[in-house]
Amino acid sequence: MSGQASHFALTQFNVRTFWHTAEPTDEWLRYRLGLFEAFTVPSFAGQTSRDFTWLVFFDALTPPWLRERVAELAAGAFEPVYVEGELDAAYLSRELGRRCTTPYLLTTGVDSDDAVAVDFIETIQRSFAPAEREVVNLVNGAQYCGGRFYLRPYTRNPFCTMVEHVETAAPITVYADFHYKIDLLAPVRNVRTAHPMWLQVVHGRNILNEIVGLRVRPGAVTPHFAAQLPERGSLVGVWAEQLRGALRIGARLVSRPHRLLDLAHAALARTSPRTN
Repeated sequence: MSGQASHFALTQFNVRTFWHTAEPTDEWLRYRLGLFEAFTVPSFAGQTSRDFTWLVFFDALTPPWLRERVAELAAGAFEPVYVEGELDAAYLSRELGRRCTTPYLLTTGVDSDDAVAVDFIETIQRSFAPAEREVVNLVNGAQYCGGRFYLRPYTRNPFCTMVEHVETAAPITVYADFHYKIDLLAPVRNVRTAHPMWLQVVHGRNILNEIVGLRVRPGAVTPHFAAQLPERGSLVGVWAEQLRGALRIGARLVSRPHRLLDLAHAALARTSPRTN
């Protein structure tokens, strides 16, 4: 980016927070590491823009075997940050505040078991505009579960970006609150794109994720991601599940009418500017 803004992607791996205070087991850590290596690391390695810093937060009590593997993965890819105690808003404000040397700070959240499109960072940076505080949300995304792909527009997704003018106030970062309450922190600017910009991996150990998108053929998703995404299912199976999915989505909209407003916001979002 220009000298106006610094961009940081932020990922929490095994840190302690106000809602997760227990130390994870080795079994959980190995499972999560497998997802991180399969989906998240290749995603950032394949970005079309390299003008950003990826910080991955680990607990200071991370066992030696994991620290060793993290050091191998981190080389040229991300900076591991080991956190003493709880990762809270005050810590993130200090950490990002001292790292930012420009008037504006961009912080983008990405979970350690998910993937982003190869032009994810580039698209966010093209969408940047100076603001005291604003959220940039790329609404077009997808879900991946058991070799199947589902398109999902989502106006308060966990891949959003907080833009802040840090010359006038200390940063709060994108992790100041849950992603589904991000609109309480700053105005949200929704941005539409020609293809999915993010991929939620639904794997059975997610806390909140469920399949809510519409089933699509792999070709609608896989060309845009650097991670290997094994496919499963026939064309007939896709058609059948599309019908079931449409009925499921219709039922969700009837039972939760507020989601109609979310869909309207996604449909009316501005299209991402193109590269010059």
